[in-house]
Amino acid sequence: MKKQILNQLTLLATSIVLAQSALANDFWSQDRQYLLGDWAGERTKLEDKGYKFNLAFINETAQNVDGGYNDNSINTNASQLTLGTQLDLNKIAGWKDTTAAITITKRDGQPLTNERIADPRTGAFSSVQEIYGRGQSWRLSQFWLKKELFDKSLQVKIGKMGLSEDFNASHCEFQNLMLCGSQLGKTVGDVWYNWPVASWGLNAKYKFAPEWAFAVGIYELNNENLLEKRGFNMDMDKTKGAMIPVELSWTPKLNGLAGEYKVGAFYSTKQSNDVKSNVDGGIWVTGQDKKVHDGKHSIWLNAQQQLTAHDNNTKRGLFGSANFTFNDKATSTVISSQQLAIWYKGAFDARPNDSIGLGLAHFDVNKRVRDRQSYTNDLNGLDASDYHLKQYIPVQHDELNVELNYTFNWSPSVMIRPNIQFMHQPGGVKQIDDAWVLGLTTRFIF
Repeated sequence: MKKQILNQLTLLATSIVLAQSALANDFWSQDRQYLLGDWAGERTKLEDKGYKFNLAFINETAQNVDGGYNDNSINTNASQLTLGTQLDLNKIAGWKDTTAAITITKRDGQPLTNERIADPRTGAFSSVQEIYGRGQSWRLSQFWLKKELFDKSLQVKIGKMGLSEDFNASHCEFQNLMLCGSQLGKTVGDVWYNWPVASWGLNAKYKFAPEWAFAVGIYELNNENLLEKRGFNMDMDKTKGAMIPVELSWTPKLNGLAGEYKVGAFYSTKQSNDVKSNVDGGIWVTGQDKKVHDGKHSIWLNAQQQLTAHDNNTKRGLFGSANFTFNDKATSTVISSQQLAIWYKGAFDARPNDSIGLGLAHFDVNKRVRDRQSYTNDLNGLDASDYHLKQYIPVQHDELNVELNYTFNWSPSVMIRPNIQFMHQPGGVKQIDDAWVLGLTTRFIF
């Protein structure tokens, strides 16, 4: 284990030293917004004309150092390349208060959670590399148009986009999946499609008071969009239903510090299988017909608040967030989830843009799922002592994920985030040893 930890620290130290040794070079200057610079002034000229470009690369390294389903230590990498543009159509075409976005993404890599930490019969609910998932392929992740009306009190958006762009959105200060962004994509991912998957949708957000807004949307539910070879799917031929989310948000300043509080819900019209009952009212086992429901629903609560200001500087200080989901018990494996996180930005005067973060995320497995798993094992004459047998179905309970990290923002264009993660009962399986993981996130904006 000591050798593994040393390898991780060496990688981090090398990254920092390389950055510091090149300080005299403008390419690594600490106020450089883009690594590729201003393109001899052309980038600024294009932005003034309404064309803003987003070129970014993020890599997440993870190494298991103890515990998990398989404690044979390996080091894995997952990455994402983002190529995008935002268009100010007022500057380009004279369309007042109108913007558009086109973004293409490419994901690659290996998932440490799947390969070492989780039982392959169940998988885990979170991942120690949030950038991994939804296929290793090129995708059109954004293709939308947004219009603001009535002195910008009403915003209407149409096109291809991820649900969490406008609903159940949250911060991403961590490498662990459940501590990064929308929770619904992890707890009800069969109907809630997060980035980088995009679906055709339409939404509207109305700001009816200075601190209050209400949003509603409708999105296609099309499994074709999930397939690796259909990352640029533009048709709706295989649509199986609609996702209808609503959200109420409050954005106050408490003691002069900004916060955002949201309550929301969705209803999916796509048919969903019952997690326990069969068509005859009994408990289904593999190969039997499952009871089918006409829809699926969830409720969520999100809160994010700056708690303190460092020497009255609101760009520095302690921030906190809390996110909760409550899912349909008939069709959801995860009945509820809870996420709590804090991070302190600018703890050191010499590093005002760095932050220290601590987050916890917990999943509760639906008791109806456990009932079915236990029933199936009983039918086969198996109990917990037979866990090692291939035909045994692991019984799932709850899972806890914890991450402690330090975010080193060398400049707006270079970020390095070493972290240590702990997973208790991956996949909710009690027979799996708790796992410890060392991680390292690097991000470059070109």
